[in-house]
Amino acid sequence: MRRAWPCYFLFAVCLLATAQAGETKPPAAPAEAEAPAPKEFARPDALIGTDALAKQMQQAAARVVLVDARRRTGFEAGHIPGAVNIESDSLQDTERPPYYMLTPAALKQVCAAAGISAAGRVVVYDDDDGRLAARVWFTLHAYGHDRAAILDGGAGKWQGENRPWTAGAALPAATPGTFEPLALPRGVCMFEELAQYRTRVHTLGRLPPTTLLDARALREYMGEEVRGKNGGHIPGAANIEWCAMLAGKERQKVWRAPPEIHAILRMAGVERDQRIAVYDQAGGRSAHLYFTLWLMGFEKASNYVAGWREYGNREDVEIEK
Repeated sequence: MRRAWPCYFLFAVCLLATAQAGETKPPAAPAEAEAPAPKEFARPDALIGTDALAKQMQQAAARVVLVDARRRTGFEAGHIPGAVNIESDSLQDTERPPYYMLTPAALKQVCAAAGISAAGRVVVYDDDDGRLAARVWFTLHAYGHDRAAILDGGAGKWQGENRPWTAGAALPAATPGTFEPLALPRGVCMFEELAQYRTRVHTLGRLPPTTLLDARALREYMGEEVRGKNGGHIPGAANIEWCAMLAGKERQKVWRAPPEIHAILRMAGVERDQRIAVYDQAGGRSAHLYFTLWLMGFEKASNYVAGWREYGNREDVEIEK
């Protein structure tokens, strides 16, 4: 991760020269006390463990719609009993800028077929450490569903604990879903809005907070792996790869504890009261990082879903490497 701040370096040199010349320095302003690291997630209902899910599945009144976000072939080879299949990639619309997401009408049909209603609990899982599940969760969240969650550890952890597993095609929902998506998605931003996330100095002698987060791998961020006409990153963006928020066995990873996530965000200069835009290549990994921010209680985060597939293919933009 690289952040260069030449103006601050010059400012520090000037302060040092003043001190050496014997000039009287003004009294230092008292440092702001930093809030302690949170011990719990601000929105714990958005993440569910395998034990809790197993208990809910045994309760007929729980009304849980379990969504498998993998490809249909993987789902039919084996899935958690009772799950429906919504392929993560099916929620993209590559011909529909600026968000490249399904229309509200199209998502309504998907939810109707899956039995998803606004009042019902939805739990999404995959076998890719939450990357696919996060896109499904984010799509529901963006269009106004407030009771969706991701299974912590996913299918890998569920199977590793020898829990029920079955094969075959998905059965139709017993009752069609009635979820009505919002007319306009929330928690998203478009290219024209990126200027709002330019970093600015608010306090003299202090680095500006990070307001752009790149969820891609470091090689993509540095421009060494190019997926588009150009390689690199949006100027001012800090790199936090989406999987940095996870720990544990491969394909069974769970979210890190809140104090660990807090430390990662603080090291990157992320402050909870700032507006933050996250992006990746096409909105999936950034959905995962957005979900983590949501778990931690961030209120002003947005997902630049178009991501590098749009920004990196434009000729009229600035790019850092």
